[in-house]
Amino acid sequence: MSDHNQHMEQLSVIVIAGSEEQNIGDCLASVRDAGEIIVLCSSKEDRTMDIAREFTENVHFREFSGFADQKQASLDLATRPWVLSLDADERLTDELRTEIAAVLEADGPADGYTMPRKNHFRDKWLRHGGWYPDRQLRLFRRENTRVTDRLVHEGFEVRGNRGELHGALLHYTLPHVRHLLVKNLDYSLLEAQEKQHRKNIGALDFILRPPLEFFKKYILQRGFLDGWEGYIVAAIHALNKHQMLMQLSEMQREERRSGDGA
Repeated sequence: MSDHNQHMEQLSVIVIAGSEEQNIGDCLASVRDAGEIIVLCSSKEDRTMDIAREFTENVHFREFSGFADQKQASLDLATRPWVLSLDADERLTDELRTEIAAVLEADGPADGYTMPRKNHFRDKWLRHGGWYPDRQLRLFRRENTRVTDRLVHEGFEVRGNRGELHGALLHYTLPHVRHLLVKNLDYSLLEAQEKQHRKNIGALDFILRPPLEFFKKYILQRGFLDGWEGYIVAAIHALNKHQMLMQLSEMQREERRSGDGA
């Protein structure tokens, strides 16, 4: 066994997936030299699980119970000292793979590592608009890590020191406008549920917050430098904020009605 493969034996890769038959193969191919690959699927509607089994025997089905729950369940299945968490629409670059192998060889020195993520809309890398470097904590010691308990934008908490890797994680989350619109609708609902019991929203929130979000993404964070794609992503981001506010307003209104009727 080569030194590289020997070090990679210390790594568990965990992936949660829904209907991801278009992505899962490329994702797992980029980590096929890991000592352990675990795929936790929440959908049987396409060939995601069948494709995953071409790379690993550790393919499991679990009804979706929230992103944090799914990631914690996949983390609980891991057995190696180090864990790399990926989404099905992500994959490693060669540079990042080499850096991860070096961390495993040295067994640290940090307990968790962040890496920059290159988000793509269609096939374009979004360099501006707040989309890069979009650092993600994804490589960590298994025994020192837990999943944060959030409905949306869940992540990992590591006890100990953090380090930074420089190789990029490729993220193909936005293949086309329709996919982005549907995905943002789902996320806006989760965000509204997470904020339901915070400060009540009013008319000014609807009037000001969506256009301010567009201004922030497109002008202040220079999304305009990404051309037409930068405009579309900034506009849909503002729409997502509007959708979240509408759903949050409805939840709070129903909550007040229930309180009045109690």
